[in-house]
Amino acid sequence: MPAYDLYGFKGAAILEAKSKIEEKLNFSFEERDSSYQGGIYYKFGDKESESFVLKGNIDPFDGESVEQMFSDCPILLYVDMTLRSEEIKLLLSTDFYLLRHELFD
Repeated sequence: MPAYDLYGFKGAAILEAKSKIEEKLNFSFEERDSSYQGGIYYKFGDKESESFVLKGNIDPFDGESVEQMFSDCPILLYVDMTLRSEEIKLLLSTDFYLLRHELFD
């Protein structure tokens, strides 16, 4: 059953977070720009399978946190449709907090 996980980065620099994720998970993010996502963000994967989105926790329209419950985390990592939630959690645990773990059929 695929999991949808949300992580918060312990640091404040998105490029530092990007580098750590790429090193630990052995892939390279693609830089993207979208006003919906708050400007520059990073993506790996596609809509049909496991995907990762790394972005700042700021809503560009109102300046509030995208994830209100986690407003103390400036950088967010969304891991969608993963079948390896525990593996990713272990690999990222030194620099990232697991904020939310959801399972969907």
